[in-house]
Amino acid sequence: MMPEFPAAAVDHLVPVADRLVEQGWSVSDSGLPAAVLSELERCCHSLWDSDSLRPAAIGRAGERQVRAEVRGDHIRWLDDCQPSAAHDAYRDAMAALRQTLNRSLLLGLDSYETHYALYPPGAGYRKHLDRFKDNPLRTVSVVLYLNSQWQPGDGGELRLHLPQGALDVEPRAGTLAVFMSDSIVHEVLPARRDRASLVGWFRRRPDNPLLR
Repeated sequence: MMPEFPAAAVDHLVPVADRLVEQGWSVSDSGLPAAVLSELERCCHSLWDSDSLRPAAIGRAGERQVRAEVRGDHIRWLDDCQPSAAHDAYRDAMAALRQTLNRSLLLGLDSYETHYALYPPGAGYRKHLDRFKDNPLRTVSVVLYLNSQWQPGDGGELRLHLPQGALDVEPRAGTLAVFMSDSIVHEVLPARRDRASLVGWFRRRPDNPLLR
């Protein structure tokens, strides 16, 4: 039976909120059980092997285009995947994180959207912000890494461009990177082997109902 997100791990999320307040980003262990991480990793690679991931596009709706030289990952939204206990455990963890961030930062986070992302060898993502200038709803970015066999030299690090300099985050399974979507410029360095993750955004409720 797949373990759930342990209630005791909720306390593990409080420092994530504290670091967001202090510096706008956090890198920590996710607190998810090894069995959940293993199943999420297996699911991502199974989607890749079955050609169920599609090349990611850049740009706004109506202007979106696939440009592999800018962004080379392949994705599938979690809502379009088969339900599973591992997906439920991951969603429970994100729900707990949303509640923690709302209590600590009063961000009014209302929803969470997330997709699998796999970067094949040679693929990366150039420097960017996660929030569009004309749409302020994406507020906090979250990346959960799913690479149990990652070794130094495999590439695919997340590079955060911070005031004090660049910080490279190793995409090891279980590592959780959380950062403010509107202020932390970042990129994905070219991968040298398949690099899997779940990427998501906490969104706040729009003041204008026409904004989505």
